[in-house]
Amino acid sequence: MHQPMYKDPIKGIYTMPWVRLHGIKGYFDMISLLEEFPEIHQTFNLVPSLIVQINDYVSGSAKDIFWDHSIKSAADLELNEKKFILDNFFMCNWGTMIQQHTRYWELLKKRGMRHLTEEEINHVAKIFSLQEYLDLQSLFNLTWFGYKSVEKDKGLLELIKKGRNFTEDEKRYILETQIRVLKELLPAYKRFQDKGQVELTTSPFYHPILPLLYDTELAHRCMPWANLPDRFNHPEDAEEQIRRGVALYKDTFGREPSGMWPSEGSVAPELIPCFQKAGIRWIATDEAILLNSISEDDRGRMIYKPYRARFKDAEMNIVFRDKGLSDLIGFTYSKNLPEQSKDDFIGHLKSIQKYLADSNDDHIVNIILDGENAWEYYPDGGRGFLSLVYKELTYDKGFKTVKIGEYIDEHKPAKIIENLSTGSWINSNFKIWIGAEEDNKGWDYIKKTRRFLTERIKENSINKKNAELAWEEIYMAEGSDWFWWYGDDFSSDNDAEFDRLFRSHLENVYRILGVEPPDYLKIPIIKVEEELPPEEPVKFISPMIDGIITNYFEWLGAGSYTDKVAGGSMYHAEEIASAVFYGFDLHNLFLRLDIRSGLEKDTLKDIEVNIHIFNKDEFKIVFPLEFKEGEKKKYSIYRRREGLTFSLIKADETLAIKNIVEIAISFKDLNLEKNDVANFFVEFRKDKLEIDRYPRHKYITFKTPDENFENVIWSA
Repeated sequence: MHQPMYKDPIKGIYTMPWVRLHGIKGYFDMISLLEEFPEIHQTFNLVPSLIVQINDYVSGSAKDIFWDHSIKSAADLELNEKKFILDNFFMCNWGTMIQQHTRYWELLKKRGMRHLTEEEINHVAKIFSLQEYLDLQSLFNLTWFGYKSVEKDKGLLELIKKGRNFTEDEKRYILETQIRVLKELLPAYKRFQDKGQVELTTSPFYHPILPLLYDTELAHRCMPWANLPDRFNHPEDAEEQIRRGVALYKDTFGREPSGMWPSEGSVAPELIPCFQKAGIRWIATDEAILLNSISEDDRGRMIYKPYRARFKDAEMNIVFRDKGLSDLIGFTYSKNLPEQSKDDFIGHLKSIQKYLADSNDDHIVNIILDGENAWEYYPDGGRGFLSLVYKELTYDKGFKTVKIGEYIDEHKPAKIIENLSTGSWINSNFKIWIGAEEDNKGWDYIKKTRRFLTERIKENSINKKNAELAWEEIYMAEGSDWFWWYGDDFSSDNDAEFDRLFRSHLENVYRILGVEPPDYLKIPIIKVEEELPPEEPVKFISPMIDGIITNYFEWLGAGSYTDKVAGGSMYHAEEIASAVFYGFDLHNLFLRLDIRSGLEKDTLKDIEVNIHIFNKDEFKIVFPLEFKEGEKKKYSIYRRREGLTFSLIKADETLAIKNIVEIAISFKDLNLEKNDVANFFVEFRKDKLEIDRYPRHKYITFKTPDENFENVIWSA
């Protein structure tokens, strides 16, 4: 359970609402669902920076910009506030959190299902009615409530049923209920801890990548090729972040934590004494760290037991997560029926059990994933899947759910890891947080600001209180989240805001000390490039459907969607395509899929491509990514009306798969006439489970062209 600090250190206000909104959804659902399953034991890790912000909302000292734009009477909204709402109040999963509310979906379509230009949003802001703004304020805040909040509050359920034409009083009720839920949140976790059903653990306070605080040169162990910044070497900061995390946990939950999730599962052997010194008894990280740490090659017998990691005279209990099962919950099961996903999940557990059947020992399967991000992609918030899994694990005596600490107490680790591998849970390295030009600049800025602070302290030129305030800003800037969005690894709608907040923390060190911040801190680190929607077609195309780029011009003028637009706050390992191109002539829609180079053959095996196209009706174009030798390449078109099952309407051979995938689909087959607006997305499935999709959570929209298409584009 993790959120970075969203509080602007200069203005003193929260600039993003994610603590409040995830708090009433995933965080509340996950703990509350356990009321129905008293035999299920779980471990929850709550990051201290999340706890601080929850407490701020509960005390009334936190109000975020989204809250301010929500609470204001729709009749009093100024133009800039209306534009902010239109820009930001659709910031949730469209398929699972907007489309289920008829009115919300109508408002999204009226606003436009893409990023709007300044001219476009000025126009839209004027055509939205007062009631539409009030409904948008209400629905954005209403849709974030998780299933448990709604089940426990009949007022929320009635408002969901009402669906539109909300009043100002009803909107206020929605917002006040959010705070009531947040007030129940931490006490609920403590209650489940105290009765023994859950174990609560902590992380370093501001979620830093501990090995990089300890010494950035440690990154060369897992990234020998990396261009690192000037050395940042402060073990004392790593120890302080751990110490503070433990102290807040004790204040909040009334006991010492026994376990810790190091931020992003980042470990290095040098940190073992730091954990031990803080009283931590066990830590967890990814299976790949284990596989890199010991010489055995039987993964199935290695990862399902605890170990002792040793560095000099210090030792630490350590467990390793099953990456495959964790990622299935995080990325795959949300796209499939709960029963189907449950069966697949339990099937994996039984396969592991069968593999280990010749051993008389118990084994632990550690499934570790985000407590918030996954659930907004489940149509029901994850309730169906989790309930089915919990029920199965409650009654199947072949399995027992355990808190990690209790398992270690009963199964003392016998095997010693003498040289724990250095790395994180993502690709066993730190590439997300160091090595890119933007990342390195961030580390350089922290180093310069920290050095300025320590020099002033040595000069005795600042008082103790200001020194403490300045150190707090340094520790906040050391958090991992700012670096998550630097470089080319991930992108979101909030990249520029994360960059600004990071630099603001460093600027504030200078301001606290009465010094004007250096100019370089006022310049964005991140390359300022607007997060673009899919590029739209600008001319007719007539590609040869042969699976190769025949010449430079055949796709020139097509629209395109590239993976950079997707991004996200969760790491996603299984990415199939690098780009989707689309265009048309007067009679056909043409699609081109560029499959990522370097993918292993097993990754592509048995993948089925599903292209969903919908307007008046919904169509699905289906074909395998790999055909059997000698098999004629063709695709099948299925049609679904009024939410019923898909029916096959025809097969077509205008498909080619070689270096790229090229396909032509007749507008007539899709029941599309000239100037009809349609949406589509491309889905990759394997073993009946969706493993990837483009765009990730939205759609690509196009208008079927008429004879004047090129003239209109040219004149525009």
